[in-house]
Amino acid sequence: MRKILGMFILIAGILIAVTASSAHFAYFEASRDVHVAVVPDDVEFIDLVPLQQYAFIDDDGTLVVDLSTGNSNWMEGFGMGVSPNSTYVFKGVFGVSNDLWEDMPICVHIQYSASEYEGAGGNILFFTGDYTGQPGATALTFTVMPGDMVEIGMILDSTDMVDGDMFDGKLSITAYAGACPEVD
Repeated sequence: MRKILGMFILIAGILIAVTASSAHFAYFEASRDVHVAVVPDDVEFIDLVPLQQYAFIDDDGTLVVDLSTGNSNWMEGFGMGVSPNSTYVFKGVFGVSNDLWEDMPICVHIQYSASEYEGAGGNILFFTGDYTGQPGATALTFTVMPGDMVEIGMILDSTDMVDGDMFDGKLSITAYAGACPEVD
């Protein structure tokens, strides 16, 4: 009986040794903390730079585009807004620069979301660089190379708006490391 028990322990030991030596790493799970600070536009990883008097960084460090008398840069004689049923093209309203990622391009996505309250309307489109008559885009995605800045222009279309209506909404700017994927 002792021999059988000894043989069984020996076989079990060999089986465990063979199994342990040929095991493959299959899965590992761990919990880690992630800390991401949401900061004002003037201290973030990308740099948003106002290029016209209509764009500015407010006291909270947020990029604001304001074509009204509420703009702190507004001066008498420079208009109080846009006209109903008109289209305005503003080139170089603000810039997006990549000065912090020395060896890496960044992919930037810009989109405008209009608020849903009555009296808000119109259409805001974006373009990069000089305006050459292109129709603009409701969402714009582009790559910014290290050390470069891309100028963002805006087209404001107030078709079907009346005096007292307003463009009101949120400008979302998302960026991630790496060049934007090629679009067919």
